[in-house]
Amino acid sequence: MDTRVHLHGAMEKPLRKDAAERREALLAAARKVFAEEGIDTPLDRIAERAGVGRATLYRNFASRTEIALAVLLDEVDVLGRRFASPTEPQAFLDFVTALSETLTRNTAFGGVVRAAPSPEILTPLRTALVKAATPALKVSQVAGVVRTDLKPTDVRIVSAMLGAALHNAAPGERNAIARRTLELVLDSVRARA
Repeated sequence: MDTRVHLHGAMEKPLRKDAAERREALLAAARKVFAEEGIDTPLDRIAERAGVGRATLYRNFASRTEIALAVLLDEVDVLGRRFASPTEPQAFLDFVTALSETLTRNTAFGGVVRAAPSPEILTPLRTALVKAATPALKVSQVAGVVRTDLKPTDVRIVSAMLGAALHNAAPGERNAIARRTLELVLDSVRARA
C-alpha cells in the first residue's frame, strides 16, 4: 500500500519507514480487532494488538471513522491491484463479486461510512473505488459483457446497492442476502442481447 497518508482528500508527504510500519501494523490490527470484536470495540485494543501506544494510534488516526475508512481504503487498494490489468471478458463481473465479498466481510463499516462527519472524508475512498473498477469495466464493455452506458463513477452506485442490502441484516441471514443482492446487481450491469 502507498505509505502516504491520504484521508481528508489531500496527499501528504510519504511517511518515514518506521512510521509507515507502525501505520501498517495499526491497520492490520484494526482489521483483525474489528472482525473479531466489532466496529465499536475500544480503540485501545487496536493499539495493544499492534504493539504501539495509544498516542501512536491517535497520531495516525484521529477517530474511529478515520481508522475504519483507512481499513476500507486498504481493502479497495487490494481490489485495485487485483484488477489492475484484467484480460478476461467477465472482469467487471468478477470485480463486482469481489467487491460484494469485501463489503460482506466488512459489513460493520457501513455504519461508519454512513455516519461520516462530512462527505469530503469519503472522497479518497470513492476515488480509489472508481480507479479500482475502471480497468475491469473497460475490458468487459469492449467484450460486450457489460452495459456500454455504465460509467466508472457508477461503481459508487453498485457499491451502495451491495452495501445497503446488508444494512441491519441479521448475522444469520447476511450471507444469503449478500448472494441474492449480488445476483440482482450482476444482472443489472450485464449487457442485454
